[in-house]
Amino acid sequence: MELARGALFVALAVAFLVLAWMFLRLASIFSATEKTIKEVSDQVVPLLGKTHVTVDNINSQLSQLDEAVGDVADITGELDQTTAVITRGVRGGVIKVSSATAGLSKGISAFFGGAENQVKKREGTRIVEERTTVSEPSIPPKEGA
Repeated sequence: MELARGALFVALAVAFLVLAWMFLRLASIFSATEKTIKEVSDQVVPLLGKTHVTVDNINSQLSQLDEAVGDVADITGELDQTTAVITRGVRGGVIKVSSATAGLSKGISAFFGGAENQVKKREGTRIVEERTTVSEPSIPPKEGA
């Protein structure tokens, strides 16, 4: 019995030593994990701060770009309106100039061509009028009526 008791104590001592070695090993793993987490934390926090600053700068640039795009859209609208006004003005001016030129041309030709052109024109209209006038055929009366 004594031998069994001695073997039991030795087995318990060995189990205790193995368990103590495991706890020491687990403690070193936890220590390494804590050290790694602290290093990562020390590096991540400044990166998060830099990321926040970068995102703020990007948002600022995007708002400036949005304002620039809005300004370009306004300028484009105003340019379109200006183009429409200029087109209307030029079109009206061209019509007036061409009308004045046509009137001046007829006036000059009438002044220098004088009566000859007017006589020819009158004779031409008479010939056209005579050709277009249709005489009604006379219907002979019926016999016995």
